[in-house]
Amino acid sequence: MKFTLTTFVSLISLVVPLMAQGQEDSYSNPILVAKPDCQTMDQFESTFEKLCPVWIPPPTAIDGWYYDSTTFTRGGTDGNSPDYLATVNCLYTTRGGQKNVAFEIVQSLDGAIANEGI
Repeated sequence: MKFTLTTFVSLISLVVPLMAQGQEDSYSNPILVAKPDCQTMDQFESTFEKLCPVWIPPPTAIDGWYYDSTTFTRGGTDGNSPDYLATVNCLYTTRGGQKNVAFEIVQSLDGAIANEGI
């Protein structure tokens, strides 16, 4: 019984990250982010738009991700958001779906995802 339980726990620990990765890979909705404190919105937009097309290394037969598109909308979608917010998207596509790497880029620039209440 001990062996079966240990084997079961081991299998679950392998499967759960793969399930989470599959969900993350198909995430393609724009996200509301706050610009880094150390940059102006112009600098943030320019840097984000330069990094997006080159963020994932050139696709290989193994990974298969291809750059799709970049969007950067200042102030969020409603136009009434504070001037330090933007709605961003950086999409990569593969046969199985799309992956939004915008938050990874924003984090690398010291920005943050915006709180839902903002």
